[in-house]
Amino acid sequence: MNDHCSYGGKDLVGQHMGQGMLFGEAYGRISIGVGGLPAGVSAITVPVRRSGEDRLPRDRRGRLRVHAVDLVPGCPADLFEPPSVLSSADLLWVLAAERRAWRTVVGRFREDALQVATDLVRCGGVVLRCEVDEWVALGAPTRWRLSQAWSLQAEDRIAELRGAREPRRARAELMEVMEPLKQLSAERKLLAAVDPAAGLVVPAGSRTAAKAWSVYEAAIRAGASWWSLRAQGEEEVTLKQLAALALGGSKRWTAQQQAAFANLVGSEFEKAVHEEDTALRVKGPLSWHVGSVAADAAVAQPWVGLPANSLRLIGNAVCDAVGVLVVENSDTFGVVCRRLPELTSRWLCVWGSGYATDQLVAVLDWLSPLPVAAWCDLDADGIAIVDNLSRRLGRPVHAVGMRVDEWQAGPYRQRQKPEEDRERDRLLAAELAERVDGDLRELALAIAASGESREQETQYISVLPGLPSVLEQFVQRPLPRPGPEAAR
Repeated sequence: MNDHCSYGGKDLVGQHMGQGMLFGEAYGRISIGVGGLPAGVSAITVPVRRSGEDRLPRDRRGRLRVHAVDLVPGCPADLFEPPSVLSSADLLWVLAAERRAWRTVVGRFREDALQVATDLVRCGGVVLRCEVDEWVALGAPTRWRLSQAWSLQAEDRIAELRGAREPRRARAELMEVMEPLKQLSAERKLLAAVDPAAGLVVPAGSRTAAKAWSVYEAAIRAGASWWSLRAQGEEEVTLKQLAALALGGSKRWTAQQQAAFANLVGSEFEKAVHEEDTALRVKGPLSWHVGSVAADAAVAQPWVGLPANSLRLIGNAVCDAVGVLVVENSDTFGVVCRRLPELTSRWLCVWGSGYATDQLVAVLDWLSPLPVAAWCDLDADGIAIVDNLSRRLGRPVHAVGMRVDEWQAGPYRQRQKPEEDRERDRLLAAELAERVDGDLRELALAIAASGESREQETQYISVLPGLPSVLEQFVQRPLPRPGPEAAR
């Protein structure tokens, strides 16, 4: 058993990657005593997904049943301090992929694989998934994933190791960007005070509150462009305009960069930057009125595009649907709209744009408590979309057309990089199998074993005829009114 670490009398076992994130029972993670743990390492439970929530792995009698654990540091770890014995080439290999199967790790490090993995766990670099036997003793590793802290810094560290960016030059370039702007003078002083021999590190005390250089640099560059545009009389700065000017591309925004930018300029991101409303393709019993203008998704052919944000915030929208069906791919969405009028007369059919966009989630949340179903590709990403929607909505999203027997019928997707793509899907599916349940879990386990995937466009003949009746099971029936007997 490993030693517990405490600071100032406070037990820190179970804290993750030194970032103070306590795992509680509400999230399905608690520290657990497991036999055979290496020194300086703690074990935490792997949550299971039930009814849209992460829960502790318990049997029907409520007893804790642990078949796998994640190994994390027993004590808080520095933000980025790789094991000293790890060569630059090996460190590059570790950082190059978010997830690695254990057999891949063994293929790289041979007989040293377990020692390397343990060292990386201690320093907060990876989270190692291991089996647990019936005697609650540590079993064989199955895979690892980069910790959040290391994942955030991977891009910057890889650039340093490859010599793509010399830290002193990168800091000098950023200080040059900040120099003309008095609003960034304090940040410039902080950056100037960084040890010249240091790598690409965020200066202590930065208003951005960023942890990774890539996030910090993006926020500073975006802030500089934003203040410059405002000084030139631009009252409205758009999201894509700012990204194109500051980040080298109109789509190069991440949520972390946006949060760091908002911290820097002292304003909510949505107030500082204008995001053009995106069209949401819908078909079904929903109408939207703004003054004399009306859009009716029930009669539109084959569908209508409505502004996602305005739909919720402006005018008057009326939805008489019994539920919402999200379809991942555009071709399948169009086919459902054209071929299944009996479905779209009752259900609101929405195109999912291939992933769970913020606008889609906002509209689904606005339509609560209507039940939500999703039909996606039969692959790890499709399962991830359903899981992502469920987590963000805080309620179950019902998967349709995504059973393991439908996946087994094939045909499977042709891959550009067969081995790499299958390995990536295997790892993601294995991780998802521990978060989803029911038909999705069976599908995830099957994909985790083979890495094969099937596109929903191959399912029209098998799924479309029965889709309306399948969806009916999710319709919320009104409670019967109490009769005379109940009244007495």
